[in-house]
Amino acid sequence: MQIACVTMVVGVMMLTACGGRTPPAKFYTLQPVEQSSTGKSLPLNVALAIGPVAIPAALDRAEIVTRDAVNEVSFSEYQRWAGPLKASIAAVIAQNIGTLLETERVTPFTHENIFQPTHRVVININRYDSQLAKEFLLSATWSIKNLNGNKLLLIRNSIIREPLASAGYEELVAAQSKALAALSQEIAAALIEVVP
Repeated sequence: MQIACVTMVVGVMMLTACGGRTPPAKFYTLQPVEQSSTGKSLPLNVALAIGPVAIPAALDRAEIVTRDAVNEVSFSEYQRWAGPLKASIAAVIAQNIGTLLETERVTPFTHENIFQPTHRVVININRYDSQLAKEFLLSATWSIKNLNGNKLLLIRNSIIREPLASAGYEELVAAQSKALAALSQEIAAALIEVVP
């Protein structure tokens, strides 16, 4: 009994000693990138829902994931997302498209109770590869649907690369935001093309 108590006390002391040296976690959010309107806008009766957004299962976690090699990834214990990545991607793209097309009638699909959407942009992220000090690669297949009759208007694939000059996570997250801005521009141009 005494040995068990001594072992437990020593274990608690060791955990307490180690606890003081643990670096604090940093939390990151994706941001809309400042960009100008395209000068084109959607008809006033059009309302957009962005999503759902699907991401690879390995990315659906709080830790920021980086790719170290072709078949090897790392999960950063101390560099984390402030919220769910899928929801952040949808929110940023919605805000970007709202700016590009000068409309307030665009929202992530989870907030559809704000208004009844007429169209939906569904996004499947195929690759969201972050290589520190190298590049960020975004590959996405996306579609535009007219919700009146659930008619598919268009489906496209986008591949966007953003170079990274350093191994910092701040730069990595900024590159991801830039890539999402480029994807938003492609989606906005397609919306002008196919939505009457």
